[in-house]
Amino acid sequence: MLENPEHDRAGARVLVVDDDRLIREMTRDALTREGFHVEVAASGTEALGVLERSGPFDVVLTDLSMPEMDGLELMEKIKRAQPGTDVIVLTGYASLESALQALRLGAADYLRKPVEGPEIVYGVKRTILRRSLVTENESLRGWLQAFESSRILTSSLETQDILPLAMDILLQLLRRERAIGRIIYGDPRLQDGLCVRGFSTEAARRIRDRVHAGKLFDSPTAERPVREATEGLRGVIPSLEIDDELLLLPIRLTGQPIGGIWIFSGGQPFRDDEIERARLVVAQAELALVNAEKFLQARERAFVDDVTDLYNARYLLAALDREVSRAHRYGLEVSVLFLDLDHFKHVNDRYGHLVGSGVLRELGKVLQGCVRSIDTVGRYGGDEFAVLLVDTGISGALQVAQRVRRTVAASTFHGERGLELRLTLSGGAATYPIHGRSWQELLDRSDKAMYLAKALGRDRICSADDLRGVASTSGTP
Repeated sequence: MLENPEHDRAGARVLVVDDDRLIREMTRDALTREGFHVEVAASGTEALGVLERSGPFDVVLTDLSMPEMDGLELMEKIKRAQPGTDVIVLTGYASLESALQALRLGAADYLRKPVEGPEIVYGVKRTILRRSLVTENESLRGWLQAFESSRILTSSLETQDILPLAMDILLQLLRRERAIGRIIYGDPRLQDGLCVRGFSTEAARRIRDRVHAGKLFDSPTAERPVREATEGLRGVIPSLEIDDELLLLPIRLTGQPIGGIWIFSGGQPFRDDEIERARLVVAQAELALVNAEKFLQARERAFVDDVTDLYNARYLLAALDREVSRAHRYGLEVSVLFLDLDHFKHVNDRYGHLVGSGVLRELGKVLQGCVRSIDTVGRYGGDEFAVLLVDTGISGALQVAQRVRRTVAASTFHGERGLELRLTLSGGAATYPIHGRSWQELLDRSDKAMYLAKALGRDRICSADDLRGVASTSGTP
């Protein structure tokens, strides 16, 4: 394995430190013949000068016993200044204990004098191979951690959770503390999503103000991860390191950029392998967004009426149950309107069910235009509709119902065929808790109030209060 050129690291930089000129030259010649780039120094002091002048070496080969500065002191200084440099110590038999001490202090290997060229070459190759394997192992562990951490992303089905979750994973994976994430455009549910990590409350507020003013983090269009300077952020985030930089990770859906995550280096430059692992996490986040959107569409379709695109009865009943429970918990009111078109059977009999379906779609839009965005409009079945009015008492519910009735009576319905049809509807209203303590009672009372409205002549609204004193109610839809 040591003979494999791939692992020999030919071209690696080696510094030989020995006060014996013959050993220096013999070692240099042996390593140079194998393709290593070799420099020599006659003392520890000279070696430190070479390191400062020439930058880091892959391996430093040093004698333990030297004047001025011994090998242990030199190794300590090297490890402090350049932790990635391996040190091999050369020792005579008399200083074997010092060699063992050097190993305890972090030396990669030791060679006993007298030593020949092939043994030195073998020792250097073995050290470089060991470091290469350790580096590969660390890289593999990093990739494994990235894969394992990303698994939680792919299982997330809520779009609003994916961006903050991805940021937390990236910060942990990269061992950084600060990040800003933003979804800039795309699905309205994601638009203007902003997530800030690692900043003080005041700094986060400044960032949000600048972002919403369109002055920060609005260009996630890079084709690959890039490093960006942070000069423009000094006034917003005074605590930034002087050499801090940003790693921009664009987020895309269907190939189009919709946002990005900006990670602050904290003064520690990003390595290429860190960027690649970060891109893996972002790729999983993009996949999670796609899956979440598909799940959301499927979930919505399961609760949406095919004819009107309003919520269906299944969703209405679930929403009514939920809102009644909330009203009970917080001492609030919630009202239900039960609405039914008058003589709608005549439309279907005269113009056909396709025209009837078109009229129902138009009616659905009219109903939505008469209520608040927090209210729920749904098709209960046939030409029956229900409206759930949150935090609304019977007086407010009757006002909404009358507005719906007048708007429908004043509207012209075309049935998607260019017709000009005029329709009316009848409705009933019931409110929790005065007309019922459960969603079943509310729905029953509003339904009976609607039938009372029909019995009284149609094109009118009745309250569940009107049911009091009426023994029974009947009517023709």
